[in-house]
Amino acid sequence: MTDTPPAAATPYLVADEEARALARRLLRTTRHAALGWLDPTTGAPMASRVALAADFDASPILLLSQLSAHTRALAADPRLSLLAGEAGAGDPMNQPRLSIAGTASPPIGREAPEHERLSRRFTAHHPAASHYGQFADFAFFRVTVTSAFLNAGFARAYPLGADDVTDSVAPDVLAAERRVVDHMNEDHADVLDRLMARRGRAESGWRIATLDRRGFELVAGSLVDRLEFAEPVETGGAFRKAFVALAAGLDADAPETGR
Repeated sequence: MTDTPPAAATPYLVADEEARALARRLLRTTRHAALGWLDPTTGAPMASRVALAADFDASPILLLSQLSAHTRALAADPRLSLLAGEAGAGDPMNQPRLSIAGTASPPIGREAPEHERLSRRFTAHHPAASHYGQFADFAFFRVTVTSAFLNAGFARAYPLGADDVTDSVAPDVLAAERRVVDHMNEDHADVLDRLMARRGRAESGWRIATLDRRGFELVAGSLVDRLEFAEPVETGGAFRKAFVALAAGLDADAPETGR
């Protein structure tokens, strides 16, 4: 009788909510990423640097020139990879980064119903895109995530599924996005600064750039950060409660996002 060989030990960890929150932060706050694509002539893997933003459901948004080699390659084979995670102070190899595998959509023209939303979310993080994005050869592309891999630092690696990275979107929650962002930025800018001060960010002038049902990205000049709600928002009217809970304890009146 032979012994059954032991199962091979895996070096990977099972994703928990902390890992998923870090993946969300990396994807939604990284402004530039490495784009992997396949050369249609040689089949060789290639890489480019691209500007990155995220849709409401966290699907990556790219604004690409259709004259670029990587855009022509994606037209031939839409499979791609993205590496998100800005290298800050310290050892870059010990800093978190997120690898994404997915497929690029066809170019999204100005006549498409989602074009306005993609443009608004992209330019919130890349203001210059409002200029070059008007050139005839540029178009938005939306990435469908198939899988991901989070390296959270030394000995902290997590395989992720698409559902760990992207999120569901209820129509009324999506419809409330712009109203909530405008209201918070116009009427409660002081609350946003106080929220960031509580986080240890002493800079002022924070504004919400992009919002989703789990949290929002704030920008102040070249700085970008993310805050998350205690619970995901399930209806458009629930944003008010989420912001009130987030602002609890601040030395200011809690914001009201409903009118």
